[in-house]
Amino acid sequence: MRVPLSCIVVDDSDLDRKSVENEIDRSSDLKRVGSFDNCIEALSFFNAHHPDILFVDIDMPDINGLEFIRTINNTSTINVIISAHPEYALEGFLLKVFDFILKPVESDRFDVCMKRLTDFVILKEKAELYDILFENENVIFKEGYATVKLNVNEIIYLEAFGDYTKVVTLNKNYLTLTTLSAFLESLPSGKFIRIHRSYVVSINKIQGTSLKSIDMGASVIPVGKTYVKEAKKIFN
Repeated sequence: MRVPLSCIVVDDSDLDRKSVENEIDRSSDLKRVGSFDNCIEALSFFNAHHPDILFVDIDMPDINGLEFIRTINNTSTINVIISAHPEYALEGFLLKVFDFILKPVESDRFDVCMKRLTDFVILKEKAELYDILFENENVIFKEGYATVKLNVNEIIYLEAFGDYTKVVTLNKNYLTLTTLSAFLESLPSGKFIRIHRSYVVSINKIQGTSLKSIDMGASVIPVGKTYVKEAKKIFN
């Protein structure tokens, strides 16, 4: 992975902005190239430098964080919202933000974001723009110059990364240029179930369940509030 990844912080609260800066500065994978208390100045800098990652608050004067993301949404920048308002989470995910972190920022939560972020960047660098083909029980796609033919029974779970889907298997992870919803629609019926906005799991790979999470062996996947009813089919 090309490191460090350049990033900027946009937050009108001096205290909150400093908290995010501290988390960024302790990460060897990130390089803070700008920090702003308003979106107008940040947008000017962004257009000139195109950082890899944007950490942005929502509730700000003049231009709020969601409007800022809409303005730059056609770029390859990875957008992370850091906000005290969970009610904006749905709108944020509709804008395909990479993550939504609630204030106050905790180091453990920021580290989780960074782990997902670096995994995504590593996989994305290996992936080229390619077509994915679903053929009976197989998923066929390219990884670099190689063609991968993956049997769906090898899939443990799928994770959404904006327009990409991470495919997790026992031996290797892949990144495909297709949305999680489109991927799920193309899989054989009855073998997979969506239990979160960002996760689809293979039913026969489930090792344990609770009302809030599903144990997939190496990973424990959260159950989203809007998917509890669907997930209860597994519990029963």
